[in-house]
Amino acid sequence: MSDTTTLDDTDGEELPELVESDHLGADAPAEDTPFKTRVLLPILVPLFSLAIVAVLVLNISRIFLAGDKDAALAMGIVITLAILIGASLLAAAPRMSSASLALVLGVVFVVLSLAGLLSLGPSLDEGKGGGGGFQYATGPAKTTLKVTAGPGITFEGIQPPDELKLQAAAGVVQFDYGGATGHTFAIQDPKFDGFLLGTDAGARKSGKVDLPAGTYTFYCTVPGHEAAGMKGTITVK
Repeated sequence: MSDTTTLDDTDGEELPELVESDHLGADAPAEDTPFKTRVLLPILVPLFSLAIVAVLVLNISRIFLAGDKDAALAMGIVITLAILIGASLLAAAPRMSSASLALVLGVVFVVLSLAGLLSLGPSLDEGKGGGGGFQYATGPAKTTLKVTAGPGITFEGIQPPDELKLQAAAGVVQFDYGGATGHTFAIQDPKFDGFLLGTDAGARKSGKVDLPAGTYTFYCTVPGHEAAGMKGTITVK
């Protein structure tokens, strides 16, 4: 008895039919990716994200500029806490649907945009000062002081250790500044940041400031000039 199976024994059996696949092999055609997915989305998504970030930063900056230093600090704390709380809520709700997440982010975007628009006016420096929100006084001057720069790095030619000493009545004081070019005149007090006169062409030569009673230091803001002795004091009574 032989264990050899001949081909005749398989004549009655059906062999599985080989089916040629259209998706196998090196010659299979690549999937046709839409133009929007291949080109538009990789370009538009980053640009759209940058635009949103720019709008948010601009509006938050306007909110900060609309108030003083204390208000800006308080708003910074509130915004930081809002971000932390919002991130915590989103992390606690991982199954939040895309529509709900988009709605929350949209509300935040609209609120910040409206806040930025409302604070646009106060955030603009409408005065003629050099910065710090300073406003030049406009009322009649109680005292008018004329200050001359020079010769050299001095006020009125007074050499250190001596310095120019001025006196004025409390209230609006007008300063008229002139003399050698290349010098400025400023008051060394945070309340008057932005009050700046200069002797160069195009610089402001005269300005009024409301000075309460006290003693103030004035100086030339050009680097090195104050250290060289170009400063003085104003006594307001």
